[in-house]
Amino acid sequence: MAKKKQNKLTKWIVLFLAVIAVFAVYSFSKNNVPQSSTGYLVYQDPTYDFTIEYPQAWKIRKDTQVFENGDAIAFRISGPTQKKYTELTDSAQLAVSKPIAIDTDLATWMKSYFSPQAKFSKLPLSNYNFEAVEDCGYMMCMRYYFIEIGSQIYGVALYADGTSAEKASRENSLLYMLKSLRFNRAADGMISREDAVTKVKVLPEVIDYLKRVPSGLVAVNGEEDNSYLVQVYEFKNGHTATFNWYKVDKTTGTVTKEFDN
Repeated sequence: MAKKKQNKLTKWIVLFLAVIAVFAVYSFSKNNVPQSSTGYLVYQDPTYDFTIEYPQAWKIRKDTQVFENGDAIAFRISGPTQKKYTELTDSAQLAVSKPIAIDTDLATWMKSYFSPQAKFSKLPLSNYNFEAVEDCGYMMCMRYYFIEIGSQIYGVALYADGTSAEKASRENSLLYMLKSLRFNRAADGMISREDAVTKVKVLPEVIDYLKRVPSGLVAVNGEEDNSYLVQVYEFKNGHTATFNWYKVDKTTGTVTKEFDN
């Protein structure tokens, strides 16, 4: 009888130790997610090499399809009145797109992609200068932010709703997350001289110029700080006739023109 009790006690001890071990493994894996100094967790994308901070209460989602070409990752928090498999209402979400391929400049592409009612603007943050758009449909308004990194376009979609207090809190979290976004490949200087020339060639006014002036040239003719200086010109009557100069940021690929045509 004593032996049976001893065996039963041993089983309970083994079971208790197993539960402790599982809890320890879970806690170790959870606590080893990188954290920022603000207490946000840090997500590191292994495929597209970007990092973003997100609140600990938010869930990572890999099943969303906000962007037409697919989402790289999404982060979401839902309130008690949010129903499954329905439009987001009592929720907030941030989704980062997979790289988007375009054959024109970013501003032109955005205006062709979104509805005529969409509102376009710019959002300069400490890390990037985003092209922003607010697009309102029947059920909700979504905010999108696009940035050109190297030869790739990435989009970020934000949405928040709920009670006034909840929505304000979620909006603050979304803004912090957007500010924390870092595309690590940008630090490697992905923009080549050839990339810079290509980015200038697809600008609408340059396309029009090259149609009108078949002998026109587009070339990198200097560098300044962290930018290539791209000249659009032709040789005419023994001298150079410049159409315009463009600066192409070596890190982000952002194009700015020197003179208004």
